[in-house]
Amino acid sequence: MDQNKTQLSPYPPYGPYPLNSNSIRGYKPSFSKNQTCAPPYLPILPLKPPLKLGYWELLSPALLGTAGALFLSLFSGEKSGEEEDDSIEPFGGSLFKLALVGYGIGATVAVAFAISDIISNFKPPCKNLVYPIGGAMVSVILLFASEYLVLYRYFPSSFKGYLGENIVIQFISFLYLSVTTLATADLGDILPTNTTPRLLIATEIAFNLFVLAAGIQLLLAQKG
Repeated sequence: MDQNKTQLSPYPPYGPYPLNSNSIRGYKPSFSKNQTCAPPYLPILPLKPPLKLGYWELLSPALLGTAGALFLSLFSGEKSGEEEDDSIEPFGGSLFKLALVGYGIGATVAVAFAISDIISNFKPPCKNLVYPIGGAMVSVILLFASEYLVLYRYFPSSFKGYLGENIVIQFISFLYLSVTTLATADLGDILPTNTTPRLLIATEIAFNLFVLAAGIQLLLAQKG
């Protein structure tokens, strides 16, 4: 036993010598020279879903614009002939007209998106499209009728023709103008006299052309 205890260890006192990897038969390095470190792990956060407006949200600008224009019409002075209301001049007549046209275009584009969304998600039968598309067109008719009215109430020289003596008859007259404009069947008894009403009428006609194009596209898709 004493000989076993005194037997020298095969390793030097500071531990074994490092082995030369090239001397080991069949040795292959554990990584190649071109190997790159993997990027640190980044947790995948849930992406926020895109905002998608529904049918009534897209129609709300037209409906709110109708209510707002009718409300403003109630506070306009009763003028006759070519005399214009001076109460709007401190706010700038040109700015008022620009805002009126801009809002009309924006609300019409929103309604067009509503119709496009309805057609893209179309499911037979076709009668399912009657009420939503009809409601969208009615909202546009009311919007432009009210915008024609508020424009006439503050700037009577914007239109030429008999429109009535009170606000109710005038609204009916402009409702008639809006329907005939949307149907592109204007009889010429109520005519615009300057740029602002012409832009409004052109916007309404453009909306009608969009609806016709969307309807033709839907018919072609059904036949295909």
